[in-house]
Amino acid sequence: MKNSLFLAASLSMSCLMAAGLSQALAPASGAEDPFLWLEEIEGPRALAWARTENGKTLSALQSDPRYQRFYGEALHVLQAKDRIPYVSLGRRGLDNFWQDENQVRGVLRRTTLESYRTQSPRWETILDVDALADAEKKNWIYEGASCLPPQERLCLLHLSEGGKDAVFVREFDAVAKAFVSNGFELPEGKQQVTWVNSDTVLIARDWGEGTMTQAGYPFVVKELKRAQSLAEAHEVFRGEPTDVGATPFVLRDSEGTIHATGAVRSVSSFEHEYILFGSKPIKLNLPKKATIGGIASGRLLVTLNEDWKAPSGDTPFSAGSIISYDLAEWKQDPLRARPTLVFEPGPRQALSGFTATRNLLILTILDNVQSRALVYKYHRGAWQATPIPLPENASVGLAAASHETDEAMFTVSSFLFLARRCSGTSTLQPNALRH
Repeated sequence: MKNSLFLAASLSMSCLMAAGLSQALAPASGAEDPFLWLEEIEGPRALAWARTENGKTLSALQSDPRYQRFYGEALHVLQAKDRIPYVSLGRRGLDNFWQDENQVRGVLRRTTLESYRTQSPRWETILDVDALADAEKKNWIYEGASCLPPQERLCLLHLSEGGKDAVFVREFDAVAKAFVSNGFELPEGKQQVTWVNSDTVLIARDWGEGTMTQAGYPFVVKELKRAQSLAEAHEVFRGEPTDVGATPFVLRDSEGTIHATGAVRSVSSFEHEYILFGSKPIKLNLPKKATIGGIASGRLLVTLNEDWKAPSGDTPFSAGSIISYDLAEWKQDPLRARPTLVFEPGPRQALSGFTATRNLLILTILDNVQSRALVYKYHRGAWQATPIPLPENASVGLAAASHETDEAMFTVSSFLFLARRCSGTSTLQPNALRH
């Protein structure tokens, strides 16, 4: 019932906003587009227009007699004490970011699997964002963290002031529960940062004039060493101003070993290219609608969102498939390595999610609009699939997985129950964790 009311509120708001937007952005009758100035997304006129339209939308929503009821019901759902705390499987336990009426900005916290199974887990606070904002007199919004494998002690925290796309990046010690003295600290900007090792990061950000795309994202990647200033960072990749953007890329296995570094060049919103760094940069011959998904069982995993036939093979692969390369062969010559099929969707199937654990590949698919979960293991030169026995006629999602073990967590919901959290291991015997 709560979900239905929240959906109804969302739908009614969407309809009201769509009606207003369609009137404001009606197609021009002449040859010139009178709204070309909106292409300058950071321009003062475009920002002023956005603020005005936001005000109109908010006024229309708040004047609706249903608004306050929908708002209160949605807020009640978001702050419910009995909602499932979703976690990630970290090296030191189960990590969760929690927000409620008392922790409005949120708190990073951790518990054990044994405690998580109880109705009242014992949480250890790692970072209280509300307390940090009060202490620093900043309107901090937590935007996530990237921790250095395999120890996962040093983390790069992304903090936005007021919820902007631009973030500050600060190095945080998850064991000491404190920011690292003289650690990596990047000023506000639209940026992506990736660990290489404890003293090196790759950064894509606004480096100054001529380093941002027309879409407003960085297309220059640089390498920064500990104790260096941004001005001392070394450029390792440069895309084009017409791209959507570029991001750093580091390929690691479950033990944290790096097998490749590079950049991902987004040539459009749905197409990208992988460039590997080395003595001579290599542009991978993958299709533009392909994504490298990690490593499992010594195999490099790639998902395809378009039909493709590898230059080094005769077997065509269909869109929605997962393919894999022998990692050693791929590292020796990534342009001539031969891919093999892992998963190909049937005519009424679609891949909905996947992740790699230490030794396994775990998939969730829609099969004739029914959720299924499968575990794949590479054995004697072939991938073998085994169904995971989760409740039938339910929506199944892959919630978390461990890269150190073969443990994973799933969310399961149906018309008979709102949500359930299940865990499973290589034994393929899942059990309910939370309801």
